[in-house]
Amino acid sequence: MAVGIKEIANELNLGVSTVAQALGRRGTVSMRTRQRVLEQAAKMGYIPNRNAQRMRKGRTGVIGLMVPDVVYSPYVEVVQHLFRLTESGGNELQIALTEFDTELEDRAFAGMLASRVDGVIAKVGYARWEDVPENSFFRRIVAEGTPVVLYSNPIEGSGLPYMEHPMQQSIKLVVRHLLSLGHRRIGGLIPAVRPFGPQMQSWVASIREEIAAQGGDAELEIISLQRDGAGIEGPRGVFPEYVNQNHPAHAVPAGRELLHQAMRMNPRPTAVVAYSDPLAIGAILEAQAQGLKVGRDIAIAGCGQMPTSFFSPVTLTTVDRRPLLYAEKLLGLLQAHMEKKPSAEPARSDRIEPLLVIGESTTGA
Repeated sequence: MAVGIKEIANELNLGVSTVAQALGRRGTVSMRTRQRVLEQAAKMGYIPNRNAQRMRKGRTGVIGLMVPDVVYSPYVEVVQHLFRLTESGGNELQIALTEFDTELEDRAFAGMLASRVDGVIAKVGYARWEDVPENSFFRRIVAEGTPVVLYSNPIEGSGLPYMEHPMQQSIKLVVRHLLSLGHRRIGGLIPAVRPFGPQMQSWVASIREEIAAQGGDAELEIISLQRDGAGIEGPRGVFPEYVNQNHPAHAVPAGRELLHQAMRMNPRPTAVVAYSDPLAIGAILEAQAQGLKVGRDIAIAGCGQMPTSFFSPVTLTTVDRRPLLYAEKLLGLLQAHMEKKPSAEPARSDRIEPLLVIGESTTGA
């Protein structure tokens, strides 16, 4: 038989309202009484009726999160922090993995509509609102007034709030650092064949912008793969390529190949910056195999710290994209739109300032 508040109140000879306040951690119940109630509830196997709680509050207490994956992404830590922040705030996180597949994205929005989520944080594959199908659940969830905040990239024409991805700021920090060390011939390592997609084009453009901002007297050579890598295969669209760019099983060998190309140039770069940290680690391994002193004979940098960054043979110069702060701001942006007041329009976007992490790979120290 299910144990309810009345049964706990009878066992402790307390009023039902007192027990309810103690279990809800509200009201003026003393700490001693609250502890007695919590211990008795645990002893009797009490499980709160969350549906009843949600009906009273007028909310489900569920926040939806849509991300491509939780294994290979450079931002896996953000997902972990979002989970902890949501749970500590007394809510639940409903996570959907979409692998950059629009059908999976739409299925995820449908599931979140069915769950009556209070708000959604979404990383989706659309760049323009006009590209979103008219009959999609994405459009429906927006039309029904569920707050949606975009994770990392805006959708042109949607008007949806978004949290800026710090990629451009990150690469500019690294390039500024290399230029400050006196490097005037820089190689950019990209783990893909040409032509590049929009994100990689943006990455290259950010390097050029920073070189121009610092005087424009440095040369940039973009070094890319000459053929498609074998890498990790997958069934859907761009997802296999995305995995290959970030998974060490592909990125490390690709980094070795790209550094090998760079060292055969005449003149060769004195510094290289890699599209991902696993790629930078591969470049370091190749430089060491060629007998080069990393940080002195050749400077090598990544541009987005990942858990694998700490396995670098020498400490890696990279960028701390502050995943906890990013998660806090992302959730805060959503909450502002969930609690929107007529007198105050919440922000349409937010950003973080990443931090440069200087290691031996560029200083040789």
